Amino acid sequence: MKIFQINGFRGLIMAAFIACCLFAGFVVFPGVVAMHLWNKYLVNLLSFPSLNLFQGVLLWGITAVSYFIISNGRLPVSFETPDSLSDDELNMIMKKARISSDMRKINALMRKSDSFQKSVKSSDNKSGMTSPMSEKHSEDDNIKIGNLK
Repeated sequence: MKIFQINGFRGLIMAAFIACCLFAGFVVFPGVVAMHLWNKYLVNLLSFPSLNLFQGVLLWGITAVSYFIISNGRLPVSFETPDSLSDDELNMIMKKARISSDMRKINALMRKSDSFQKSVKSSDNKSGMTSPMSEKHSEDDNIKIGNLK
């Protein structure tokens, strides 16, 4: 539990300001929204009486208290910290990330070399001359590795 220390008149004014802001944000603003929704839809569509600000805040309060009673304290929003990962789990995740990064780099290099080989083959064919390297390369094309040719 944290303890806040309020020093002097300036601290009291700051605490009052914070309390007013929290009250306005969690009570008055939802009350204004409830009032406007009531007045926009129910007054015009079903001829209900219109609400003022105080009644809108009461409507919001009734809605909030009813929700807490019906939900039996089970709030779907949790402010607990999740369990942290153990060092072994974190190391495993980092290892997989490194492997994935290395694989992406290797794939990029392979794509570049494939495009380079295609450009070399097309330039060899355009010149009309053959070299010992191109003849040797055509023999290597028949080598089968796994399911790839």
